[in-house]
Amino acid sequence: MRMRKKKNLAPRMERCARLLIQDPQKLLGHWRDLMPDARELRLELGCGKGRFTAGTAAGEPDVLLIAVEVVPDAMVVAMERCMAAGLTNTFFIDANADRLPSFFAPGEVDRIYLNFSDPWPGNRHAKRRLTHGNFLRLYRQVLKMGGQIHFKTDNQPLFEFSVEEIPQFGFQLSQVTRNLHEHGPVGIMTDYEAKFYEQGLPINRLVATMVPWEEPFPTDLKTVKNRWLDVFASDVSEKDLGERVLSEGNFLWHLFSWKLVPCLEGDAARQALAETSEERYLFYYEYPPEGVPLIRSVMLEDLSALPVDQGAVPGADWYVVDKDFTWTYAQPHEEECGPYFCRREN
Repeated sequence: MRMRKKKNLAPRMERCARLLIQDPQKLLGHWRDLMPDARELRLELGCGKGRFTAGTAAGEPDVLLIAVEVVPDAMVVAMERCMAAGLTNTFFIDANADRLPSFFAPGEVDRIYLNFSDPWPGNRHAKRRLTHGNFLRLYRQVLKMGGQIHFKTDNQPLFEFSVEEIPQFGFQLSQVTRNLHEHGPVGIMTDYEAKFYEQGLPINRLVATMVPWEEPFPTDLKTVKNRWLDVFASDVSEKDLGERVLSEGNFLWHLFSWKLVPCLEGDAARQALAETSEERYLFYYEYPPEGVPLIRSVMLEDLSALPVDQGAVPGADWYVVDKDFTWTYAQPHEEECGPYFCRREN
């Protein structure tokens, strides 16, 4: 449900200006300068109207709490709550969760709260869920080892998805419950949570602790393709992606030939590939040559032996990525196109 537009939003935001971090990138690695004696630095992703934010900050005044919210009409209510309570250990960021590594240094965060996040139902939108692997990788970049994610939701399908997804990315689950308030209220509630509790609806909760982990390269072609698209086509509209890349008769490398994302082309792309030093993986997707492994680890000399004129095998394009999908190289079957080299934007 869309939040009603708040009256006098601008002046209300201005009155709370001391709580809003205008340029969070400048604080990367230095957030504790805001509160040098802070015992922990915690993030709340999607604070809404701030009932949980203000309650948590008041209950643990030695914790520095940074609330992240993209809806100004909700954020202003949360900031007003914190101002009214006289809190000095809470600050706000107007940003999406996918920006976290731009704002926080590795290991700078002790805990992340995910309270009643948008469930994004349907497989098509799974990658938007804040407990999807794409976001879990980001959390690993900012959490300290042993840091935790505290997750609550009323949405049962989202919770079951999360229980399966989270451990696959180097987190150990504990305190898993599907009826948190069964024997009475537990902890600080959000506004949504309080409403659901009054209605007798069960609340799901879990704690996920980050442990040492190295992500293996996926062996399933669909997984590789989806991650490739998640990374390199993240800023492309669904319309362009559907019409120019994923529809019948199109190819993954059309992402570059249509100039949907910035990339190097031709000799510049070949040179960029030659200068890579990471572990490389090659995969075919559309119409691979018969009898050839669809995914495999490769050296540069292996790639130099591959044909670049695939005219005899229509559609036999090949792609290379490093283990962490920070860059990709695409060799089309069409002689007049490519090759292309694209590096992920940070």
